[in-house]
Amino acid sequence: MEKKNNNQYSVKEAKSIKVALFVIAAALIFYLGATFLKGINVFGKKTYYYAVFEDIGALHESTNVTLNGYEIGKVTGIELLSSNPVRICAEILVTEKLDIPEDSQFEVAQKDVLGGMVVNLRMGKSSVMAHSGDTLGCYVAGGMLDGVGDLVTQLQSVVASVDTIGQNIKLAFRSDDSINGGMMIKNTLANLEATSQNLSKLLADNGGKVNRVVTQLDVLTKTLSEASPKIDAIVANVDNITDSLAQANIRQLVNNAQSTIDNANSVIAKVKAGEGTVGQLIQNDTLYRNINQTIECVNALIKDIKEHPTDYLNVTVFGRKERKRDKNQ
Repeated sequence: MEKKNNNQYSVKEAKSIKVALFVIAAALIFYLGATFLKGINVFGKKTYYYAVFEDIGALHESTNVTLNGYEIGKVTGIELLSSNPVRICAEILVTEKLDIPEDSQFEVAQKDVLGGMVVNLRMGKSSVMAHSGDTLGCYVAGGMLDGVGDLVTQLQSVVASVDTIGQNIKLAFRSDDSINGGMMIKNTLANLEATSQNLSKLLADNGGKVNRVVTQLDVLTKTLSEASPKIDAIVANVDNITDSLAQANIRQLVNNAQSTIDNANSVIAKVKAGEGTVGQLIQNDTLYRNINQTIECVNALIKDIKEHPTDYLNVTVFGRKERKRDKNQ
């Protein structure tokens, strides 16, 4: 009897163990299946990085992480770190073996016009590599439809303008207006046609003059073409002169000119002060008076010589006869 009871207990325990193993296997299969559906390689290398955003846009868990379009991981978690200021941490799993520089950044961008998101890894240039658990830089790129609102506003403005033009044209052709719009347009076209005919007549009447002008322009063009070498030579000479002026010591020339001007100013100042012969001559009238008196004496002497030349020049051939001046003279 006891043996039979023992056998019953053994069968129940075996069933319980089987049920437990089945539940564990089912849970494991469910976990592996869910992980596989998320695109995570359970048996591959796992490296986690973190990115802290102020605004994640439409980023969500299971968003693909790519490197130049190649999928390298997933976003495995998003957590609110603080609300003031807002800081949102995204956990990013990288399943590929990569050497990621520490200045690399995660870019959250729009994948398509339907609003799908993707995280692009933008490699940095640092020689120091990041390790699992490090926090990398991040930013949110502009969406594909950014600026569409402004474009729609502009299009609405254009449509409104076109509608206004249409209304104005419609009003211009109304038959109940005091001035018929259609007749106005017809008159305008008639005036344009008349102007065109007058222009054609003008060209026909002055065809010879126009031809001469064209001929002269042709001759002028040929002349300029023939004179082109001379013009090139002139330009080259001007260029050489310009280079010579550029290479000349302009500063030295200016300094020399300034020195000459300073010397001239010094001489003029001395003359004004009465220094030197020229200064005495200009500033002191004594020398002038002496010279004036000397000139007067010379003039009197010359006058006396003219009036009494024999008193100064006495030439005799047969003997000298002295003559005395009258006492009155």
